[in-house]
Amino acid sequence: MQAGLEIERLSMGATIQDSGRRGYRRFGVTKGGAVDPYALAEGRALLGETEVSAALEMIGSGGQFRSIGSNVVACTGAEMKLHLNDQKVAWRRTIGLEDGDRLAIGGCVEGTFGYLHLLGGIESPIVLGSRSAHSQAELGWAPKLGEKLVPTQQRSVSEHVLLSRPSYFDERVIRIIEGPQSHMFSRNDLLSLEHAEFTVSRNRNRVGVRLDCSAGPLSAEVGTTIASDAIVAGDIQVAADGIAAVLLADFQPIGGYPRIATVISADLHKLAQLATGTKFKMKMVDQQAAYEAFVEYRSRIDSLPEKLEAAVRRPEDIADLLSYSLIDGVVSGDEDEKD
Repeated sequence: MQAGLEIERLSMGATIQDSGRRGYRRFGVTKGGAVDPYALAEGRALLGETEVSAALEMIGSGGQFRSIGSNVVACTGAEMKLHLNDQKVAWRRTIGLEDGDRLAIGGCVEGTFGYLHLLGGIESPIVLGSRSAHSQAELGWAPKLGEKLVPTQQRSVSEHVLLSRPSYFDERVIRIIEGPQSHMFSRNDLLSLEHAEFTVSRNRNRVGVRLDCSAGPLSAEVGTTIASDAIVAGDIQVAADGIAAVLLADFQPIGGYPRIATVISADLHKLAQLATGTKFKMKMVDQQAAYEAFVEYRSRIDSLPEKLEAAVRRPEDIADLLSYSLIDGVVSGDEDEKD
């Protein structure tokens, strides 16, 4: 019997994602991959992987999974309500499952994109060098009810480990650099980027997220003066209605909307994880600061294996605590005292 997780319930929009496909944008195929690469790296560290492997990316909520055989899994990214056989389990740690166990992943406690990892990654078709799914392009695999998530490896994990919660879930300032068409916007629009407050709207998916600006719509007339050209993840496009949208993992290779700015690579996952309705501000930085932030971001990812801690069960999390033998034998306490 092949081990794995049978899908008994699954949230809408869940897909298999890895680090994405490279080298195909000239053919009109975007990179794609996990919206939060840091969370993907957390799973790699927890399960002792040497390379980035494919995980199940869940948006807003997860699902329910029945263990077929023995499995070791981990959950990272946006924290969701997590239960093993109706008992609460901590997020961002390894979890051992036995045959018949049920893992239930509920709605988000914080963040938006959560990830379920299996040993070695989840087995799925490799298309153009990646297991990542791109639903609009019909690439990769979007699992369905009754299907099975199968690990690419079968091995034992001697010690259960955990990672502490990353601080970026608390950050409310997103750094940006000037965009290709920044010079085409009015001074008031450019000032709004740093002085106004932005709110994450409900209009969001893996392609991008629209933002509501406290200063009102940005200039709309700029959009009639440019031709379509190449775009990148993090670009802040302004549509004809003056509403800004930040491009995420599944952005299209080219676009015709003007880009007033670009979210730096080190902060894009932070913005993507902001829950709908969250308010935040932007801060303009230069190219050098953006580069230094990226180097620091990569350093934090590379150091994740060094930050692993042994997973110790807390007494308050043990539902059957009284069934354990915590004391072996009874003594009076004065055996060593002399008369």
